[in-house]
Amino acid sequence: MAQVGWIIDLGKCVGCKACTVSCKMENNTTTEVNYRWVIERESGTYPNPQLSFISMGCNHCTDPACMASCPVDAITKRTSDGIVLIDQDACIGCKYCMAACPYGAPQFNAITLKVEKCTYCAARADASLGPACARTCVGGAIQAVTDESWDGTGPDGFSRRALTNPSIKFVNSTPT
Repeated sequence: MAQVGWIIDLGKCVGCKACTVSCKMENNTTTEVNYRWVIERESGTYPNPQLSFISMGCNHCTDPACMASCPVDAITKRTSDGIVLIDQDACIGCKYCMAACPYGAPQFNAITLKVEKCTYCAARADASLGPACARTCVGGAIQAVTDESWDGTGPDGFSRRALTNPSIKFVNSTPT
């Protein structure tokens, strides 16, 4: 089975949040629901403080904890590409998937009373257009890829890979 995922270049993300905005526009999400978000981290001390950014969203895990936790089987993984989706007609809004996901991807929509999350822009993927966040990233920090080697360690605070086998790889290059 093919598996889509992300390469996130920590050295290229400038924290502009274009990925968050394009995702919200593509998916028409409410103010409270973010399928993709940017984490800001401060480090260092005076006179050399540093600010770094990490773009995060659903990792379309090989072994999704959200799917295993759903009591009504509303969460599925497409065999064609590994995209993890929530069927909004089947979702009962119990939030079990939110508790199970170590990455915070599932989001509760207070208007629909359902849980939703990144779909890897499935309709765009089907049309070979790629996810809106990756296409919009001005620094080239987000790459949408298929069948990458999903190894390596994440940034500080990123959950252990063995929990869900996330389809994400972090690299850290110098911006060009």
